[in-house]
Amino acid sequence: MKKIIISALLYLLINSQLIGQAVNLPLEHWAYSFLERCEAKGLITSFDLRVKPVSRVVLAELIIQMEQRLQTQPGLFSTADWQLFEQLKGDLVDELAAMNISIKGPREKHALTYSEQNSNFYVDIQGRETIISNRGDQYDPAQRMSETTLGGIIRGNLGGVIGFYADARNSLLRGSDVEGESFDVSQGSPVVTSGSNVYRDRATGYFTWEKPWLRLEVGRDEFAWGPGSHGALSISANNPPADMLRLGVRMKRFQFTSVHQFLSSSIGSKYLAAHRLDFLIKPGLTLGATETVVYGGCDVEPAYINPLIPYHVAEHHLGDQDNNTMSFDFSLNLIPNTRIYGEYFIDDMTSTESLTGYFGNKFAFLTGITWADALFVPKLDVQLEYARIEPFVYAHQDSINIYVNYDKSIGHWLGPNADSFYLLAGYQFDRDIRLELSAEHIRKGQGDLDTTDRPDSGVKKTFLGGNVESRSLFGIKLTDQVRRDAFIALSYTFSKTGNLQRQNNNDSNDHLARFEFYFNY
Repeated sequence: MKKIIISALLYLLINSQLIGQAVNLPLEHWAYSFLERCEAKGLITSFDLRVKPVSRVVLAELIIQMEQRLQTQPGLFSTADWQLFEQLKGDLVDELAAMNISIKGPREKHALTYSEQNSNFYVDIQGRETIISNRGDQYDPAQRMSETTLGGIIRGNLGGVIGFYADARNSLLRGSDVEGESFDVSQGSPVVTSGSNVYRDRATGYFTWEKPWLRLEVGRDEFAWGPGSHGALSISANNPPADMLRLGVRMKRFQFTSVHQFLSSSIGSKYLAAHRLDFLIKPGLTLGATETVVYGGCDVEPAYINPLIPYHVAEHHLGDQDNNTMSFDFSLNLIPNTRIYGEYFIDDMTSTESLTGYFGNKFAFLTGITWADALFVPKLDVQLEYARIEPFVYAHQDSINIYVNYDKSIGHWLGPNADSFYLLAGYQFDRDIRLELSAEHIRKGQGDLDTTDRPDSGVKKTFLGGNVESRSLFGIKLTDQVRRDAFIALSYTFSKTGNLQRQNNNDSNDHLARFEFYFNY
């Protein structure tokens, strides 16, 4: 069976005549926040931003859509918006050229560019220097750390048939509290020590094959689904990169995405299968539905690879032993300069018991609003987002099926039995300088990702039961693009915490400062 699948894929690759192949724009790219602003302003009518990372070809199509709208309403963009728009077009020059769109402004720079027989190669050097200084009641003595990261990116396409992407980085940490080497993935990414130095590394790499309606991706990558900006409930950017197979079908009014991912666990083989449907109901209204299943302790299940079978049905036929979830979300931008969105996540559900009182009803929800040109002030954006995760969400009776990859939640970073109210106000002075003010209130009750999936006794759950850690954060961040794709960021956060680590009367007032310099050339 495997040989037949591989042979079919090779046949498609070898016998396909395509204009060109494009890889994804990485999740950390600044363009995603800019595009969210453009979506709020009504310049984008698409479901594509609900499934990230987005193909560079799709982003080029969104740019064309935006440019057509701006020809009739140029006032929708401020001077800063126009400058960022031109920079983004320069980053996607190849994809736009394939659509007969010429670029007049500066183009993305690369350390090395090479072309031969319809094949293109781009090599970038990337680096990041981070210095952290934390002072306060829980930092005695004060904590000072630095992280130096160097790496490279290679991307391009082979003969216009196959796209490829590789990103490798190595980080040196100084001043951290890590002691000794560790290759236990349940404790996080691998750690190598040399004297007082601590090293961590990270790599992604994948191949793509694409037609206008179909896309395949094979390799190691990251992905995030849903409408949230500060977090996501089913698949979030908190999920570390992993080896995977991704299939995408994209039509004008809907798209279907299916992923099978090989997760990292210290107790055996572990996998995530996920598929998602997005619908463009009307301009300004999109709906989405996601289903996932985490399973392990066995070989890959063909039923979970099949993208057309509901996992809920497949799980029943496999003995009802896996961790199956589903979610529904919407994104609405019918009010000028405003996008309203929400997501409802179901881990387990029964209609015969209390929704809020029975432990087996495990759900979460997220809602938010993006307001561009807030208070009628050009260049000012406001983001509001609230997330609530009920007790025992993401947990499972079998530890191999807990909703984690390495030591990170695949879903929302809050974890179970917690909520967060987040406010962000950002002002874009020009293309290069951005100022952000933020405030967040987080409450965290008993229970973690590795907790049991039911109370110690009885069947009743209590949201934020037991000792509750309550944290209020107030921050300011200034970012300057000192030259194209080279950024300096300074940030300060005041943190006021009650019942730190859920211990009564363990309060802490802390001052967190951070300096970052990062570049991609």
